[in-house]
Amino acid sequence: MRSNLTYIALLAFTLILLLFSSCGEKQEEDYKLHLPPPVNFDIDSIKARGKLIVLTENGPSTYYQYRGQSKGFDYDMVKAYAKYLGVKLEIKLLDDVNKMFELLNKGEGDIIASNLTYLKMREEYVGFTTPLYTTRPILVQRKFDISRPDSLFDLIADTTQLADHEIWVHKYSSFRFRLRELEKNNELKIDIKDAPGEIGSEDMLRLTSEGQLSATVTDENMAVMLRYDYPDLDMTVPIGPEENICWAVRKNSSALLKNLNEWLAKEDIQKKLTKTHDRYFQEKSLYEYKGPYALPVLSANQISPFDSIFKKYAPEIGWDWKLLAAISYQESRFNPSAESWSGAFGVMQLMPETAARFGCDTNQRVGENIHAATKYLNHLENFWKKRIADPIERKKFILASYNIGPGHILDAQTIASHLGKKDSVWDQNVAECLLLKTQEKYYTMEGVKHGYCRAQEPYNFVSKILAVYDHYKKHPIK
Repeated sequence: MRSNLTYIALLAFTLILLLFSSCGEKQEEDYKLHLPPPVNFDIDSIKARGKLIVLTENGPSTYYQYRGQSKGFDYDMVKAYAKYLGVKLEIKLLDDVNKMFELLNKGEGDIIASNLTYLKMREEYVGFTTPLYTTRPILVQRKFDISRPDSLFDLIADTTQLADHEIWVHKYSSFRFRLRELEKNNELKIDIKDAPGEIGSEDMLRLTSEGQLSATVTDENMAVMLRYDYPDLDMTVPIGPEENICWAVRKNSSALLKNLNEWLAKEDIQKKLTKTHDRYFQEKSLYEYKGPYALPVLSANQISPFDSIFKKYAPEIGWDWKLLAAISYQESRFNPSAESWSGAFGVMQLMPETAARFGCDTNQRVGENIHAATKYLNHLENFWKKRIADPIERKKFILASYNIGPGHILDAQTIASHLGKKDSVWDQNVAECLLLKTQEKYYTMEGVKHGYCRAQEPYNFVSKILAVYDHYKKHPIK
C-alpha cells in the first residue's frame, strides 16, 4: 500500500514538473520573434550619416506635441544624446514594439526609446542599455459599474484575487509576461486576452474607463501621469516587482551600446535623468496646479494681487479683465514662481518659446508675464477669427489653444468634419473630437497632423476657465 502511495506521489510530482516546464516553454514561445538579421550599421555610420533615428511610440511618456513643442521623457533624453553625438535627431513613431525590433534590425532605426521593459528573453533580439529608471506593472480596474456609478465594485486588492479575471494586454508586452509569471508562481488561471496592436497604451486605460475592457495593466509612471484624467479607475494594485526601463540597440551595434552606456553614466546625465524623470512622472510636478477642481474663494475687495495689471492689459484684446484673471487662477493660482512639468512659467504659465516670441523671459516680472500672455491671446484671437465667426465660440477655441496649442485643435476640427460634426462649435462637437486624439485610430487619421494629444487637460481647461470666469463676474469689484 505504501509503495502504491509513493508511486502516486512521485507520478503527481512528475506531472507538476512537466506542467510547469510546458508553461515555461509556452511562455518562451509566446515571445518568440522572427526577425531579419541585423544590418551592420554602428555608431561611426550614424555619425557619417549625420542623423540618429529613434523608434518610439506616440504617447504621454514617450513622444507627443504639447503647446507646439515636442515633449516626452524618451524624447527629451534622446534629443540630449543626439546633441552629444553632434547629429540631427529623427523620430519614427510606431504602435507595435514587435515592429520596432524589426525596423531596428533592418537599419530603419538606431535606438528603440519607447518605455521598453528589460526582459531577459528579449536579449536574444536586442542589446539593452543600462536602466534609465524603474517602474512597476499596475492593475487597472474600474471603481464602479458603468451603468450604476453609485455602486462600487468589489475591487481586486492583490494578485491572489486575479484567478479567472479577464485582463487585456498586448501580446508581446512585458505585462503579459508578468501575468503568465503570476499564473505559474501562484497556480492561478488568469483569463489573459490579447489586445490588438493598434490600440495604444492610453487607449487601454480609456477603454477600461468606458467599460469596454474589464481590466488592463499599465506601468506605475503612466498611472501617475493619467490619474486625474481617469478618476473612475483604480490604479493602485501592483502585479509585479520594480522593473528596469531601458533603451535598445541592434545586437551587433556594440560601439553604439558602449557609447550610450558611457554617456548615461556621466554625472551630469544622471542628474538630467533624475530631473527629467521627476518632471514627467512625479505627481507633485504634474498636478501642483492641476489637481481636483474647486472654485476660488473670493475676498471682499479683490480677485487677485494682480487685478490692476489684468485691468491694464485686457483692453488690448477687448476682453474682460476677469477672464484674464480666470486663466491665471487656473494656470498658477496667481503664483509668480510657478513652473510646470512642461517648463511653462509665471502667473500665466507661458512656455519659454512663446514668452520669448511675445517679449518676455523667465526673469521678468508679473506685469511682463501677463502682458506677453495678452499678446499671445491676441495672436490666437486673430488666428481663430478667420475660422470661427461666432465670438462666444471663438473664445473657447482660443482658450483650448492657449492650453495645448492650435495644432491639436485644428486636428480636432478635421476629425469633427470627418465624423459629420460641426467644426465651428466647441461643446459636443470639436471638444468631443479633441478627446478622440488619445486614440490611435483618430490621431493617425488622414489630415490629422499633430499626433497623440493629452486631450483631457485642454478639454477640462476650457470648462474650468469659463466656470471660474462666471464665478468672478458675480464678484461686485469692477
